Amino acid sequence: MLYNTLLVFSAFVPLTFSQFVPAPGSFPAKADGDYAGGIFSIPLSELPKYAGAGGTGPEAPKGAGVKTFGSGPYPAAMTTDSTLPGHTIFAPRVPPVGNISLPFIAWGNGACMLNAGEYERLLVEIASYGYVIAADGSPTGGGNGQSKVQDMRDSVDWAFAGKAKKYGDIDLTKVTTAGHSCGGLEAMSTAYHDDRVKRIIMFNIAIFQDDRRYLLREIKVPVAYLIGGSKDMGYTTVSLGCLSIMPIC
Repeated sequence: MLYNTLLVFSAFVPLTFSQFVPAPGSFPAKADGDYAGGIFSIPLSELPKYAGAGGTGPEAPKGAGVKTFGSGPYPAAMTTDSTLPGHTIFAPRVPPVGNISLPFIAWGNGACMLNAGEYERLLVEIASYGYVIAADGSPTGGGNGQSKVQDMRDSVDWAFAGKAKKYGDIDLTKVTTAGHSCGGLEAMSTAYHDDRVKRIIMFNIAIFQDDRRYLLREIKVPVAYLIGGSKDMGYTTVSLGCLSIMPIC
């Protein structure tokens, strides 16, 4: 099951925080931050200096093949739900019956964009293995702007309010925040100081700035980093915080 899988595709080294330890009480209470992606993010204008030699490889989702209901035992689909406006739901088409509970994932898109349909194939595939996923944005995007930490927090609030139960028996002890690129930073920011979140999964991203790295001390749950190679935006930065926030790396 994906929920129990922790993957890191990069070398890693221990990190010491001696020069970044904040004064007592200086950890922010919330992680919404100044930019899309929250407190762990940076303004888009700063991204080039972290890209490395030769820039980054393409990060946009690929796959123009035939859409399916996923390869898992619970055929899944993309839909919307009036009880969670501005979001897209990926879930089994028919709620599983019997003694089957479904972990919940709150998802953030790359660039913190509001087009969840770009990730339809990936998220339908995951949902078909028995997950309910609430993604930022609509199936077709629409409008400008970027998602904020509050958008992902709204997904978590929605699940804990019992509004996802129409999709199956939601296991609220297995709540994950996850996302691609900026959405991954949003996932980490959403989990910051929120003990409802039990796992974080980050695709193609990691924290950048040394002067914010001390904030990783406040991440108390395992983090899975999925890194795609030397031109991946997260390749050189994922190792810097790995051992400090993950019981398994």
